[in-house]
Amino acid sequence: MKTEHKVPEMSGIFKEQAENFIAFKRNLGFKYQSEEKVMSRFCRFSEGYDLPDVCITRELAEDWTAPRTGEACKSRAHRLTCVRQFGEYLNNLGYKVYFLPEQRGMWAASFVPYIFTHKQIQELFAAVDNTKFTDDRRTIQDSLPIIFRILYGCGLRVSEALKLQVRDVDLANGILTIRETKTDRDRLIPMSGSLAEICTKYADKTWWDKDTDYFFMAPDHTMISPNTIYGKFRIYLKAMGISHGGKGQGPRLHDLRHTFAVHALQRWVTGGNDLTTMLPMLSIYMGHKSVRATSRYLRLTAEVYPELISTIEEKCAFVIPEVPNEGN
Repeated sequence: MKTEHKVPEMSGIFKEQAENFIAFKRNLGFKYQSEEKVMSRFCRFSEGYDLPDVCITRELAEDWTAPRTGEACKSRAHRLTCVRQFGEYLNNLGYKVYFLPEQRGMWAASFVPYIFTHKQIQELFAAVDNTKFTDDRRTIQDSLPIIFRILYGCGLRVSEALKLQVRDVDLANGILTIRETKTDRDRLIPMSGSLAEICTKYADKTWWDKDTDYFFMAPDHTMISPNTIYGKFRIYLKAMGISHGGKGQGPRLHDLRHTFAVHALQRWVTGGNDLTTMLPMLSIYMGHKSVRATSRYLRLTAEVYPELISTIEEKCAFVIPEVPNEGN
C-alpha cells in the first residue's frame, strides 16, 4: 500500500501569514516542499516566545539562526534562507521584522566526492549481481543489477532512476525519459547498447499491469524506496572492502553520479575530444541548469587523474571554477 505523507501544518501566531507566504511562493512557480517543512518547524519554534502580534523579534531571529548540534552547514543555511525570505515577505506587508546580517559562505560544500575507479565499478556490479533475497523480494533482486548500472552508466540521481515508469523506458530505441526532475525539466537519456540489452532482458521476465507502473517495482508494486537502495549500497561497499565514514562522509550513493561525469570527461580528454563542445552536451545529459555546474567536474577530473591536468588546463582553463560544488 502506498504511503501517504502528512502535509506539514502551520500553527501559532504566524499560521495565516506562513500559509499565505507558501501559497505566494507556489504561485510564482516554486515547489516549496522542503521549505514548507521548515516553515512548519519555525511556527512551532516561535510558540515558545511571548509575541503580542505578528513580528519577528531580534531574540526570535537570533535563536532560530543559532547553530544546532550535529546540523550540517547546508541544512542550517536552508532554514535560515527560508525564514529570511519569510521575513522579507512580512516586512513588505508592513509587519515589524528584525533582519540578521546575511550569512555568507554557509553553502560552501566541504564534502569531497568519492570517485570510484573503473576496477571498483566492476567490483560493485559483481557485488550487486550476487545479491540474494527471499522469494517474496525477488522483484527487487532482479531490479538491483539494472538500477546500479543505470546510476553509473547514465549518471542519474537515485530518485530519477526509481521514478522511471514503464512508459518512460523505450527499449526499442534505448532511451529513458526522465520526468519531474530537480530542475523541473524533462530530458531524454540514451543508454549504451549493453545497458539497453540488460534492461530488455529484465523486461522480458517482468510483468506490469499498466504503463504507469514503475519499471522497478517493490513487492507491493509501489516505487522502491531510495533507502532500500542506499542500504544495499552500504552492504556492497563493505563487500568491496571500502569503509564508510558515516553520515555526510561517504562514499555516498550520489557519488556514482559524480563518478559517471568524471569518467566521461576522462574518456573525452584521453580520446582527444573537444571539451568545449562536449561539456554542454554533458550538462544537458545530466540535467544541470547551466554548463557552469557541469564544468566543476573538470577540476575534479584533473585532481583524480593528474596526468590529464595539462590537457584540461590548456583546453578549458577558462571554465574551471575555483570551488567545487557537490550538490548536482
